[in-house]
Amino acid sequence: MNYLNFPPILSGPILRRVDEYQITIWIATSTNYDINASLYITDQNHRILPISVNNKKLPLGKYLYIHLITINPLKNGFPTDQLLGYNLFFSKDNHTFDLQQLGYLDYKSPSGIVYSSLKYPSFFITSTDSSSFLYGSCRKIHGKGEDFLLLGDQLLEKHQSDSTKRPSALFLTGDQIYADDVSEHIFPFINKIAGVLMGYEEDLPSIDERVTNYTNRKQISKYVCKFTSRKSTNHLFTLGEYATMYLLCFGPALWKDILPQLSNTPENVDIINFANSTCSTQRLLANIPTYMICDDHDITDDWNITKRWKENVENSPLGRHVLANALTAYFAFQGWGNDPSRFSSEFFDPLIEYVNCTPSNSHSYKRWSNSIIGFSPWTYVAPTKPIVLCLDTRTSREWSYCKKQSWKWIPPSTSGPELVNEKGWTFAITKLLECGWQKNDPLVIVSPAPLYGMEVIESFLEKYISPLRNKGIPVTTSFDLEAWRMNGEGVYHFYEVLVKLDPSEITILSGDSHMASAIEVWAQFGKHEKIKLLQLTSSPLKNESFRGVSGLALKAAIVFYNIFQTEDRIVRVCDENQYFHYNSIAENKAVMLTESIHYQYVNKKSITELTNNLGLVKFSREQTYHQLLTKKDEA
Repeated sequence: MNYLNFPPILSGPILRRVDEYQITIWIATSTNYDINASLYITDQNHRILPISVNNKKLPLGKYLYIHLITINPLKNGFPTDQLLGYNLFFSKDNHTFDLQQLGYLDYKSPSGIVYSSLKYPSFFITSTDSSSFLYGSCRKIHGKGEDFLLLGDQLLEKHQSDSTKRPSALFLTGDQIYADDVSEHIFPFINKIAGVLMGYEEDLPSIDERVTNYTNRKQISKYVCKFTSRKSTNHLFTLGEYATMYLLCFGPALWKDILPQLSNTPENVDIINFANSTCSTQRLLANIPTYMICDDHDITDDWNITKRWKENVENSPLGRHVLANALTAYFAFQGWGNDPSRFSSEFFDPLIEYVNCTPSNSHSYKRWSNSIIGFSPWTYVAPTKPIVLCLDTRTSREWSYCKKQSWKWIPPSTSGPELVNEKGWTFAITKLLECGWQKNDPLVIVSPAPLYGMEVIESFLEKYISPLRNKGIPVTTSFDLEAWRMNGEGVYHFYEVLVKLDPSEITILSGDSHMASAIEVWAQFGKHEKIKLLQLTSSPLKNESFRGVSGLALKAAIVFYNIFQTEDRIVRVCDENQYFHYNSIAENKAVMLTESIHYQYVNKKSITELTNNLGLVKFSREQTYHQLLTKKDEA
């Protein structure tokens, strides 16, 4: 593949941050175009709205330009509760074309991003809190099963002109890519495309000469980078590789050259299914305001899982280099569009210098790597109705190795981290209040890791995983114990924040766990009034993990739970040392928090869903309604 095969648009357009005064559109191109936009009311006349347009460019590689197009109204604000449409115009030298000329506005074209009755990609800005969101996480190219973002596209197609039924936002809650777990069948393509896109090959031995001592990336990941991923045979290392992975996940442009070279064999079925669904992914992302937050696989598995992990990787020259590349790609493809106003020229200038510099010992290289690795938190507030606080639970952690674990069976050296530290919560609350959120407003929080998981899984961990540590198995890096519950102090601080904010109702949207659930909690925090919280989890979009023996074991555990759990709710209490206990604690212990936990059925037979799924949550003044989309006919 050479650069002549690259189409003008490599990915996008993706509709990003949207409110009454600003519309943001992200797009990646292979040429340094100037881009303009037009905005319409999608009625019979397609009336053009007066706007101003700004195109911010990030030249990430020789044939890779990331654009963030900001549209503002010239008068007042944009119309609300009306379907709006947009078109983009590209120009370079004396050549100009628009989305129509590329086939993007043709409903019947494979590249089409419009729905059947509409002329342009469309969206609406809702004016009330009675709205609905799509949300999901964990989307791996070679993951098992179909890609269930497809159901989001089908839902928008079905309700394309009905603002009362059409979802107003999409939240991708982590693991939008799998950087550490890459199929051997597509890695050669990623590696080759990356070099061409960037226009250079990264000289990894110049960063750490130990690279030459090993024959494969799994060894380099473990012994040089100090990563702990168990599936790192084809771990992404370079900025170009991370960028290429995003392009493959966000749309079909690069797949057109790859698909003909993939044999139709059983090991490629899941990859081919994913590639064939990217046209639907592209259309969905072009027609709904989309917000994203990182989790570990966007960077590498176990990212910042322990303080020792963080120190080992950041003190490794190559580990630090890969982190900088991964976070640079995360910013360019995800973080930038979430909250563009946060990133000033002071942020961009060293980034541009970094992309253009080669020596790893240069001032520009060190300046940017220090800046991006130290950037924290990626937390932001989405200006939706209702407002959504999206938490970064990876870069503002606290590790407390003394008396503050939530479970007695987890030794201090292997307790989970506090996922958001005091500085992270202060930042989050400040951003929330700056966006106009007020006491007694509904509060929606996106937390990549669920605040509440499955009781049967926690019981399994308590009974069977902890004893393995006594046999020398490193519990925290061999098993995923970094949920909120693994650090009692972290849960306690979470409730302190909720009490301080005093919202009318609380909904938490999460992913990560590769299973879906809906959990209602009534919590008594100290002497304060009871708090009602709804924890909704949708995972995975495409990465079914519980198949075979593990799936049977988990399903059996859930069946036993359903049979033997006689109470409608589970009671859990937290003592003064932030230990959690079921039902009661000793009389000499002070009760700091009492939780009444009810696991709702997410399908007709079970309290959890293990197959691929997409979450749909609907808000109204009366109640919050939740649905898991798991079949094509459900959309």
